[in-house]
Amino acid sequence: MSNAPHRDKILIVEDEEIIRVSLRKLLERHDYDVSDVVSIKAASENVDFKQFALIISDLRLPGQLGTDLIKMVDPVPVLIMTSYASLRSAVDTMRQGAVDYISKPFDHDEMLLSVRRILSASRHRAVAAKTLGDIALLGSSEAIKKITRVIPKVAASDLPILIQGETGSGKSALALAIHNGKKSTRQRFININCAGLKEAEFASQLDVSSSSTTVFLNNIAELEASLQPLLLRAMQNSQCRFICSSDQDLEKLCKANLFRKDLYYEIDVVSIAMPTMRQRSADISVIIQEILTHFDDVSSGLTEDAAQALIDYHWPGNLRQLKNTLQQAVILASPGEPIDAELIGLGEITPSPTQVTRHLSAGSIDQRITQDYDAPAGLSLEDYFTRFVLENQENMSETDLAKKLGISRKSLWERRNKLGISRKKGDESLSD
Repeated sequence: MSNAPHRDKILIVEDEEIIRVSLRKLLERHDYDVSDVVSIKAASENVDFKQFALIISDLRLPGQLGTDLIKMVDPVPVLIMTSYASLRSAVDTMRQGAVDYISKPFDHDEMLLSVRRILSASRHRAVAAKTLGDIALLGSSEAIKKITRVIPKVAASDLPILIQGETGSGKSALALAIHNGKKSTRQRFININCAGLKEAEFASQLDVSSSSTTVFLNNIAELEASLQPLLLRAMQNSQCRFICSSDQDLEKLCKANLFRKDLYYEIDVVSIAMPTMRQRSADISVIIQEILTHFDDVSSGLTEDAAQALIDYHWPGNLRQLKNTLQQAVILASPGEPIDAELIGLGEITPSPTQVTRHLSAGSIDQRITQDYDAPAGLSLEDYFTRFVLENQENMSETDLAKKLGISRKSLWERRNKLGISRKKGDESLSD
């Protein structure tokens, strides 16, 4: 029995006995481990939702709607069953977070297909959630060695820590590593995303913190101005450890009166800069291998071209983008076949600074990107982009600019915002 393969556990919540029994038998015939209850109340009293990989519920149950389960069981996915008459309301309630709906009476093949799809997606999401933390501190580059050396030094300290770095670089993983440091005696880790945070929610989370708690304030630059005094008081009076992260320059925000200076000084006692993928490109190979070990359906690895493409690219989204790119490639790959460069799909990602410099120095700039533009040698990627856009935007639409640069319009817009390059008011006609 110990060698039996793992079976996904599914809970059925359905008050109609014929449907409940029929669905249970169908799923058990296909080797799922199935439990069933007649109501949400019965489920709450008799089962542990966390043990299930999927919950299938009727929309209309005695006393409650099946969609009430969505928040109760999060992050377990919920599949809603609905009669034809209530199909419209089922579609509307998908906005509440149900992963799918299926009409009753259901087709057996359709139900099995939906269950397999949901469980597969859930497994990949679980891998996605796990791997970013696992890979963030991997590698032997000097950039990451500096980070790993500092972790044990600050783990036991009560001093506030500010982790700065680009989106997707692993700031949350570093915060958790500090919390879990060998000398740390803190038992609880509260992760608060400051973007869109409400005062009541924020106050309640701060109230439960204690001397054995680490409070991690992710995206601290997004904290509403009205909540900043509340955080300042908490940091001055609480015994818990505060770690903050930001992908923006807080000092510049202070000068622009967009962030409180006294709060910034309270936060920025110990400052750690999380390196970008561009600063630790030597770690990419080992990170790739570690990510792929988390996917059971990878049997043949990467082709040489695919591996080189991953190493060569700029990765503006850093570790998160690298992980997501590999995850997508794994899903699309044919069983038993290696992942090739086409599946990696890096065509719209800006080349790395090293590649751009190599092209410039050789006097053979990629014609797809720089046709009709004579770029001087020695420009950085940002300088190159800025100069090209400023010199061509009056005569080219956004679509044409993006095409010449070899990126998507979305990437062009994001890079414009990052570098502060806006179109002049007279250029709207070219924005298409």
